[in-house]
Amino acid sequence: MKNFYLSTAIAVFLVLFFSRIQGQNVSTNLDQVKLAQVSFVGTWQRNISKDTIEVSECSQYGNAFIQNVYLVINGKKSFSYILTYGYSSKEGKFKGYFLYPSGYYGTWLASFTSEKKWSGDFVRNFNPEAITGKFETVLENPTSMTMIFFNSSGVKTREFKYSKVK
Repeated sequence: MKNFYLSTAIAVFLVLFFSRIQGQNVSTNLDQVKLAQVSFVGTWQRNISKDTIEVSECSQYGNAFIQNVYLVINGKKSFSYILTYGYSSKEGKFKGYFLYPSGYYGTWLASFTSEKKWSGDFVRNFNPEAITGKFETVLENPTSMTMIFFNSSGVKTREFKYSKVK
């Protein structure tokens, strides 16, 4: 009889243990590319000062995205930098690259953690272990978003508000 109770107790423990592990591993299956399309494609802007606006024009290129970013100072538009990113289904993240005319560049990795939040890390040459900073994009509604930047320790360093103009 002892063996029966012991076997039953072990079986119940294993069922509970494995069901708990399985429950922790279940993740939401967000359509990352579709969310990026709905969230970012179009023209976004942020006011830098009374005479300066940053304009970001984002278009989709297959499963990738291209953003041309401009500064409009006193009505005069000048190119600032380009941002490209594509989704890696193998890693479950977007890989992004920004490039300034000077040749300065940076790389980052990001993904949607919910339908309203996109989080990522600035990294050296796409190395996920070489984090130089972090960022979050919070999508308040279809025409308003906030980008929040953090240093590598997670301390907030900047926050920008964008509005969609088309």
